[in-house]
Amino acid sequence: MNKLNVVCGALVIDEKVMIAQRSYGSSKGFYEFPGGKVEKNETKEKALIREWKEECDIDIHNVQYLASSIDYQDGYEIHLTCFTCTASKKPVVLNAHSEYIWTTPNHIYDYNFFKSDKMLVEALKEAWPCLIKQMKQKF
Repeated sequence: MNKLNVVCGALVIDEKVMIAQRSYGSSKGFYEFPGGKVEKNETKEKALIREWKEECDIDIHNVQYLASSIDYQDGYEIHLTCFTCTASKKPVVLNAHSEYIWTTPNHIYDYNFFKSDKMLVEALKEAWPCLIKQMKQKF
């Protein structure tokens, strides 16, 4: 089975987290934290920064590990690593998604997520009070 390393980022701004709806492929219509594949000789953090620039045209910072999960899709073993991050502006570009939603972890399941991403959402829910506290102290 082929192995893929994939990263995603939970962008937190103004006490809300951004989720995005995929606009193509087998994951069309599902919501996710944006991200993508880690390229050869690239760290997971660098891959996340590059993916956010490509998909959303913004520079993210304060990238911090949140959780990992493994999923099996289309003959691939997908190792997904999720980070939290922030940015100085909200994205307006939609290169890989049909829409962005700003929500809180308590309302995130109002949207259609992959089963494999739900573990990441649960980790975000658990870390949320600390994340918000850190954001308030920094800004």
